[in-house]
Amino acid sequence: MLINPKTTKMNKLNFFILLVILFTTKVFTQTEVHDNIIGKKHIINSKILKEDRVIQVYIPDGYDTSKDKKYPVLYILDGQRLFLHGVSVIQSFNSQFQLGPDMIVVGINNKYPNRFNHFLGTDFLDFIEKELMTYISNNYRASDERLLFGWEYAGAFVIESMINRPYLFDAHIAASPYPIHEDRFEGQSRIGMLKKKMEEPFSSFLYFTVSANEGMVEDGTNELEAVLKKKAPETLNWNYRIIDGEEHRSTAHASLYQGLRNYYHDYPIIQIKTLDKFKQLRGIAYVYNYYKSRAKRFGFSEKLSPWTMFTLTRNALRADSFEDFEFFMCEFKDSGMINGVRLDRAMSFASYYIKHNNYQKAIEVYENLTKKNSNSASLKNAIGDIYYLLKDNITAKLYYKQAIILAKEQKDNKLEDYLIDFKKMK
Repeated sequence: MLINPKTTKMNKLNFFILLVILFTTKVFTQTEVHDNIIGKKHIINSKILKEDRVIQVYIPDGYDTSKDKKYPVLYILDGQRLFLHGVSVIQSFNSQFQLGPDMIVVGINNKYPNRFNHFLGTDFLDFIEKELMTYISNNYRASDERLLFGWEYAGAFVIESMINRPYLFDAHIAASPYPIHEDRFEGQSRIGMLKKKMEEPFSSFLYFTVSANEGMVEDGTNELEAVLKKKAPETLNWNYRIIDGEEHRSTAHASLYQGLRNYYHDYPIIQIKTLDKFKQLRGIAYVYNYYKSRAKRFGFSEKLSPWTMFTLTRNALRADSFEDFEFFMCEFKDSGMINGVRLDRAMSFASYYIKHNNYQKAIEVYENLTKKNSNSASLKNAIGDIYYLLKDNITAKLYYKQAIILAKEQKDNKLEDYLIDFKKMK
């Protein structure tokens, strides 16, 4: 039987195409698509507002396994517009970077045209206090710490809620609040209401913002700032910021993040980036007071974190101030700092001692590190280097040999370097 080469080639091509189709089909059939759900939607029948209210609620990762732990609650006005942004900020700001506590986020939805009416009068605030907060407390493990955030008309409502019921929320964050300097109702503006309120001390936190060139909105926030500068009691912690590069429609997004950072300013472990800044802040006393304040507010330990101690000491190293470096090394000697950070970072301190010909102190650092890193080839080799500098070749050779053995076992890519160091002993 004669075989046509062209026919055979065509059959092979067809077979290859069939395989590609089958493989591609299999790949696509294995793909799954699921809804990306953020939080839950609740519909609350409000007797106060005489209508159903849509509420969105987000709980942080780990909520279901955290047993009896309670969480602060961030209430976001205009949840239909800003709830997802709030969740995103909390997930990054708190959960990932640990700049604040994990939080429950509650978005209170509104819809036009009634949106504006809800922020006038007291009914909406009654709904939040008497119905919504009760519902959240009954259905979620909410702590007593509550924050309120709103933009534009909702921002003005945030300020009014602080004036009328400062006990409801621990923090009030208002983006482009309007109107606050014009008559609200009964011939009184919100700033006028605040002036009267400040005749007696009250405690709260207020962070309010505006973008440049917001016209009447900016007129109001500037007037509010002037009033607060003159009359605000010491118990009112407030901050005003004019945000560059934003406009009226976008201030909400920048303001929520900055407001949270401002309110939780003492939550993260402290990192002072330069030696000069450390001295400007009153030195080590400032650091200890920060940790005491942080511990009192959030229930953390008063002990300085290894990272704080390391960065302070590293600042002295970077500034090449041996006197300050020695101060920090003595201050944190028994703190566990050396073994509380990454090995190569801690080894940099020994290297700095070597730079200043203080070999004994370098050896002390390395011996401390050996307690936790006894199987580190690089550490053994570094100790060998010190003894080589001290012309103690017998001890140096011993450590170099240990480094080579560990490097071979661990397939360390620096093995060749360790071998070179060992060979110079011969």
